Amino acid sequence: MRDDLHYNQPNTRARIAARRNRRRNAVSAMPGPRRAIGGWLASGRIASLVLFLASLGGLIAIAVSPQFVVRRVQINGAQILDTADIEEMAGVTGASIWLVQTDNVEARLAQNAYIERVEASLILPDILTINLAERQPNVRWQVGDIRYLVDAEGRVLGPDTATFVTDTLIVEDRSGQTIEPNDRIDPDVLLLVRALALRLPNEAGVTPDTISWDIEHGVMVTTADGRMIVFGRKERLDEKIEILRFLTIQEPTEYTWLDLRPATPYYRNDTPPQP
Repeated sequence: MRDDLHYNQPNTRARIAARRNRRRNAVSAMPGPRRAIGGWLASGRIASLVLFLASLGGLIAIAVSPQFVVRRVQINGAQILDTADIEEMAGVTGASIWLVQTDNVEARLAQNAYIERVEASLILPDILTINLAERQPNVRWQVGDIRYLVDAEGRVLGPDTATFVTDTLIVEDRSGQTIEPNDRIDPDVLLLVRALALRLPNEAGVTPDTISWDIEHGVMVTTADGRMIVFGRKERLDEKIEILRFLTIQEPTEYTWLDLRPATPYYRNDTPPQP
């Protein structure tokens, strides 16, 4: 082994002493409790914490306060529906105003066949406002002993609860089918029904006593003297009315049944000959 190489043994005691000194210096550098609190006050941390806790407490107090509970429901636009029924459908009276979801209220109300459009909004501290537009009855659709109100688009609104019948057109459904609110009546059928009610008295000299519909024959008109006129659907309506005019006014013809659906109309007379 070479003589110029020497092994330096580690000075363990010096290293341990240096480590202890570093620990003492670190401990002495840490601020005391008073100094720490003073630093927090100077930095605004405690003030922010107090403000946060106060705000949180205020929000909780507002959220559970009985002052912010829906007590009034203001309803605008209701003419057919009863306002008490609308309030019941909304289903929020007595609920915390902070928990009311207006889109859920609108969805519940929109399920009613009478309601075409609806918008709900909240007014602090305790009011729910409902603005709605109702579908207007255009035809009464009679199934058996029950008359249903139907709007211009064919939507069944619900049973007619009126104590007297207005001038709204009545159509007898002879199909034997049942209908419910929100069902749809064929709009083409309604167009034809309204056209016949308006045009037949002036253009063909025929005043309908009843207008009916079934699946096989379509739209039919019964006159006061018991004649049945079958129109079917709205196709070729002008031509059908002209033929009816010819048989009624130009060349009066006795018949009890007239079918205007074929290209060549068919009629028959079941009235027994007069003696």
